[in-house]
Amino acid sequence: MATLGTTFAGAWLSMRGGDKSEQTTPPINAKSKEEENFVKDFVKKAEEKVTGKH
Repeated sequence: MATLGTTFAGAWLSMRGGDKSEQTTPPINAKSKEEENFVKDFVKKAEEKVTGKH
């Protein structure tokens, strides 16, 4: 019984998931604020295209 209890407890702990932290992006090494805004807008549009949000 202890073996089954340990097995099921271990399976439950491993399958319950973790914290759903927000996805982080690598730093943007832009030379100007305008370039940084362009890159952020481009990435945002690309993510929307991938997820299907037009």
